[in-house]
Amino acid sequence: MNRSPFPTSVVTKAFTWAYQELGLNVKQASEILGISPSSLAQTTLLGFENGTAEYRKQLAFIRMYHLLISLSDGDSGQMKAWFSSYNVMLEASPFEMCKEYDGIERVADQLRRLKQSEAGSHGALAVIEFSHKNYDAKLRSVFH
Repeated sequence: MNRSPFPTSVVTKAFTWAYQELGLNVKQASEILGISPSSLAQTTLLGFENGTAEYRKQLAFIRMYHLLISLSDGDSGQMKAWFSSYNVMLEASPFEMCKEYDGIERVADQLRRLKQSEAGSHGALAVIEFSHKNYDAKLRSVFH
């Protein structure tokens, strides 16, 4: 049996802290892992066995979360807003993207690109908000 450098209970605790910091609940976290909320609740103390898909997804989510912390300078409000808002590059919110098979890695890749770009030094996680009604009106005015 392969031994992990990270004890399973520590990984689960770090995952729990990360998803809670992003404003997610147990149901949403279980959607990211692709399991039921009761399965996630049952593993809270012991964690998932090393090498399982859930364990690997937790590690990927924790890495993604650390990238998000570094880009936001630890601003939890900015992190929550970015994670839950629609992202043009991902064509979904980062939260919704994380539910897909390779979604956590895609979100992490975008964060790495932001960190490496000049924009990564300031305001990389800016969230642009507008209503669909205003967008539709602006779009119609452009085409007329």
